[in-house]
Amino acid sequence: MQLLISSFLAGILTVLSPCVLPLLPVVIGSSLTSKSKSKPIIITLSLAVSIIVFTLLLKVSTLLINIPPELLQYISGGIVIFLGLINIFPKVWEEISFKLGFGAKSQQMLDKTGQKDGILGSILTGAALGPVFSSCSPTYAIIVATVLPASFADGFVNLLAYAAGLSLLMFLIAIFGRNLIQRIKFLSNPDGWFRKGLGILFVLVGLAVVTGFDKKVQTFMVDNHIFNATQFEANITGASSSTELFNIKKPYAAPEFAGINDWINSNPLKISELKGKVVLIDFWTYSCINCIRTLPVLTGWDTKYRDDGLVIVGVHSPEFQFEKVKSNVEKAVSEYGIKYPVAQDNDFRTWRAYNNQYWPGEYFIDRDGKVRHFHAGEGMYEQNENIIRALLKEGGHNLTDPGPNGKIDVPITQGQTPETYLGFSRGDVYSNPNVKFNYTLKSDLVEDEWSLGGEWTVSNEFITSEADNTKLNLKFSAKEVYLVMGADSDKKVSVMVNGKKVTIQDMGGIDVNENGNVIVNEYKLYKIVDLKEFKSEQMLELTFEKGVKANAFTFGS
Repeated sequence: MQLLISSFLAGILTVLSPCVLPLLPVVIGSSLTSKSKSKPIIITLSLAVSIIVFTLLLKVSTLLINIPPELLQYISGGIVIFLGLINIFPKVWEEISFKLGFGAKSQQMLDKTGQKDGILGSILTGAALGPVFSSCSPTYAIIVATVLPASFADGFVNLLAYAAGLSLLMFLIAIFGRNLIQRIKFLSNPDGWFRKGLGILFVLVGLAVVTGFDKKVQTFMVDNHIFNATQFEANITGASSSTELFNIKKPYAAPEFAGINDWINSNPLKISELKGKVVLIDFWTYSCINCIRTLPVLTGWDTKYRDDGLVIVGVHSPEFQFEKVKSNVEKAVSEYGIKYPVAQDNDFRTWRAYNNQYWPGEYFIDRDGKVRHFHAGEGMYEQNENIIRALLKEGGHNLTDPGPNGKIDVPITQGQTPETYLGFSRGDVYSNPNVKFNYTLKSDLVEDEWSLGGEWTVSNEFITSEADNTKLNLKFSAKEVYLVMGADSDKKVSVMVNGKKVTIQDMGGIDVNENGNVIVNEYKLYKIVDLKEFKSEQMLELTFEKGVKANAFTFGS
């Protein structure tokens, strides 16, 4: 229910996001082009349906797996540009429509049938804006990335709530703007300067969508703290920031482990059998950089407090298919020194039982089996250790001085490149303009963009090199670069930054050897770049051998 309400509010707040504000005049302006009072309703309903349909087709199914997200961007921007040109040159459009059979006689027929041309234009406007609106919300990202894969029904209901909130505010804005403008008669003149000005605005907005300039505007506004509704949304949908010790005011019975495929480091456990212990449930997945940076803290707590009655259970809920393989998880558990029990939750049944939405997501359970505190993401290590100590003391344990708490600072520098997925289901800032097996590198990448060269297969979750010497270029801003990838046998990936081969001694991450290569022989997160300090707009150039699969980039500062 909390996410449902957050989804509805997120839809409302999305309209106020920097990437949407420039599009509001398009909705208001489109409402002026018809006398029909229903046009704002049709536009907003079409917008809502567009968001839902494109989400389900592009994020959940594989029906449009070979259509790059940029194609929708071009279509959306093209429709907006087309509507703008109609407003700038109405007489030209009248001549074209007449020659195409949409002239006076056709118009008379349309008027009799309820002005179908107006309805079609309204539907086109709403549908064109849908893909743009659907990328501006943290809550939307949560729905797509975690809720939909884990539970289609829950995800779809929350998607409906998100679309309803967005459409409601868009409708009110359209109605208010239209009524205001129509009260000023000269602004309603179809041949007047105001209508032509709206047309020019349409064209400019359409060009911004096609070129991706709208995303640059959003980044500038967020980086400079100019009306950041997105941050406000993130605050209301995230974990509580209360300074009180426990943030769950009404403790509830911890759900049982459900649907666990395998247990590592332990026989099967039950929450009911752990009463009398303090339990920390940590939802994680082994290729997630945020989870990996938390593991040293968790293993430290396990060592320090196990004898005092703390039981940590890592619930491994996989982000990628290869993370469902038990041997892969076992290897990661060994490499990261995890001694506590790990449960493989491949079907997300325990994830759903806890209504979790985060990697990592941590649930602190007292000796009576009640969930008392929740934390999402990295950080707050000192506070969370105090939570553990307080729960142990409730059980009568006399704890010694905690000593070093293993706190790790993981700062994120302003302007850092965001996590970047390479498969179509969650891919973004993908610069190649069309889908081919033989890609051509783009030479003029903008910040955070990536491009392919050579023979690749782009799948739902990952990309696969289909020949030796395939390329992947990325313009990034960060100190460290990580890449989730894998291969079924030893494969080589060479790494260059700004045209210079990196090595373990110079700019290379711990997985790069002295020859500037990463030897890929398992599916995991590889650290490939370490610049020692944050740098902006660096060009990463990777060359792959045939058979390497790559899933996602993550970054550190």
